[in-house]
Amino acid sequence: MSQIENLSPAQAFELAMGSMRQKRWVEAATLWQAFRQQYSGHPAPWLQGAVSLMRQGHYHAADELLAHARVRFAQHAATWLTCAEWARLQGDLAQESAFLSQGREQMGEQWQLLCQAADLEMRRGDPVQAQVFNAMARECAGERCEPVLQAAELAEKRGDWEQAADHWRRVIELKPEESRGYLQMANACKMQGDLVNARRYRLASQYGPEILNAVVPSPQPAALHQGARPRGRWLNFAGLVFTKAILNLKSEAARTYLNHAWVVIEPLLHLVIYYFLFGKLLNAGVENYGLFLLCGLVPWMWFSKAISTSATSILGGQSLMLNSNVSPAFFPLVSIVQSTLKQLPALLLLLLLGMATDPKSLSWALLYLPLIILVQLLLTVVLGMLLAAAVSLVRDLANLVGTGLMLLMFLSGVIYQYQTLSGAIGHWVEFNPMTLVIAAYREVILQGRAPDVASMAYVLAVALAGGVLVALIYKHQRRHFVRRGMS
Repeated sequence: MSQIENLSPAQAFELAMGSMRQKRWVEAATLWQAFRQQYSGHPAPWLQGAVSLMRQGHYHAADELLAHARVRFAQHAATWLTCAEWARLQGDLAQESAFLSQGREQMGEQWQLLCQAADLEMRRGDPVQAQVFNAMARECAGERCEPVLQAAELAEKRGDWEQAADHWRRVIELKPEESRGYLQMANACKMQGDLVNARRYRLASQYGPEILNAVVPSPQPAALHQGARPRGRWLNFAGLVFTKAILNLKSEAARTYLNHAWVVIEPLLHLVIYYFLFGKLLNAGVENYGLFLLCGLVPWMWFSKAISTSATSILGGQSLMLNSNVSPAFFPLVSIVQSTLKQLPALLLLLLLGMATDPKSLSWALLYLPLIILVQLLLTVVLGMLLAAAVSLVRDLANLVGTGLMLLMFLSGVIYQYQTLSGAIGHWVEFNPMTLVIAAYREVILQGRAPDVASMAYVLAVALAGGVLVALIYKHQRRHFVRRGMS
């Protein structure tokens, strides 16, 4: 105990509260007893000491501490709340009501005491009086969320789902980061028969409040604008995918000190390391090999990250698919869009590096670059969605994704000129769409000329054929995705 004497009140109280959080009630009661001698003018040692004793079932000893607290700390709401808790644990509703009344007499109408009074009236079976106390608590509480949350729960117990929805909506306004408000709002909408908004709020509970702005249900009757509805659904879905990808990027940035700066710093570090390390130390007989290597690595890193993150994306969205009608395509598309947004700065840095190290990089051929990016994006979407579907049906495939991508990298000409390969190997490598995509980047950036039209047409044909297969799989296999993934 000699060490305790050197602690500040805040440090000492945190030490005892730590014991309480770990439910070491005997240890906590002992510490609070020591602190009552050292910090007798603070209410915490008396009130929290009483709580520690109550958790051990020592109600008489706790009552002695609380009697002292009622005399010395009558102007603290915690005093009367703790006394009310003491009475509640013993089942003495009349004494609990008396303590809460005394507290309001001493302190005026204080929102915490009023909320506790409302809870007491609900346990007594008087919902009308509970509403009265809760309304008074909301008036006193200002922007505090707790009384509004209690009002929503009271409305649910009465079966007044319209009023419950109003209160949960207010809870969401006050605490948009709490997922419970969205889940309860979804339940309130469901109980009113509003299944569209129920799904929206259920999505928001998992993916954030911005989803509510991206998914807007159509109020139009089914008989109107039949031709425009599919287009509106597709735009809605695309907005939802993009919004979720942005939210994921924001979440990643929020966990670091430099936040969004890492979007530029990370690819810049990769480019500098690869350019100087491999460009200077590993010379493969290619002019300006550092830039040659980066023209392969940058599009490959985009492709690799998008494929690897989308592979298990449907498995990660199983619970959401079970509770809503969200399409399985949503999950791999979010992963692909997120990876694409992260790699765009890397592509821009590649162009700047090329202009700084090779004058031929600045040419009219760069106008073909958006077309190459679009073709690669289409290919990536198709392959990512196919792999996500396959992994959701056969989970073991997820263990092969990393190895498969490594093999594909060596077969895509990322670190060498695939044209130098002879025999059957060189012939078969040309059937790899990523080989031709990477070659197109090099033709535009390194050689300043248009990409090979036949090669791009072949890649586009592969992507379109895969797209037809993706559409068929995702249209007819949704139930299998959910059933297999949750089994």
